[in-house]
Amino acid sequence: MNSRWPYKTHGIPDDLFIRGQAPMTKLEIRSVTLSKLMLKKDDKIVDIGAGTGSISIECALTANKGKVYSVEKKDNNIKLIQQNINAFNVKNIELIKGTAPEIIKEVSNVDKVIIGGSGGKLDEIFQWLEINLNQGGRLVMNFITLENMYRGLELLKIRSYKEIDVVQISVSKGRSLADLTMMEGYNPVYIISAAKE
Repeated sequence: MNSRWPYKTHGIPDDLFIRGQAPMTKLEIRSVTLSKLMLKKDDKIVDIGAGTGSISIECALTANKGKVYSVEKKDNNIKLIQQNINAFNVKNIELIKGTAPEIIKEVSNVDKVIIGGSGGKLDEIFQWLEINLNQGGRLVMNFITLENMYRGLELLKIRSYKEIDVVQISVSKGRSLADLTMMEGYNPVYIISAAKE
């Protein structure tokens, strides 16, 4: 049992992660993303564009008999991911510095893939998925722009994916304002999930 998050459910509070200046997938978006992944204990998972590593950490805790490849290209973010790996004391994450898919050419037979950032290489990542995502494996993509969301959806439809699901999540959180509470909205996020036939 992990002492920093001693629960079976996902949804680690944002403030338990070391964040720095890196973008982080917020708790509510992370929870839906993890639900769409349908993780098993022994899954082999690739998290592309890992940011602070919040999704990688939660995947590693759930798939504690499996392996998570956390892929990130920015030096500062790599340091944050390593700090979060240490803070949560997870042993089943391999941190990979570089750009997908080039940096993960040797990673194969994966069960689940998360795309949180594609670096403009969504088409190339899909080519990698064709060879390396197992049949029946699941893909979940998080987008904040309409253009990337459209391209991701288009790529799923022209390839062998089923159970394609698109969700837009808009989250507002309460913030104290004197003795009152106001709702502060975050950018909407498009979550696209599918299974590979």
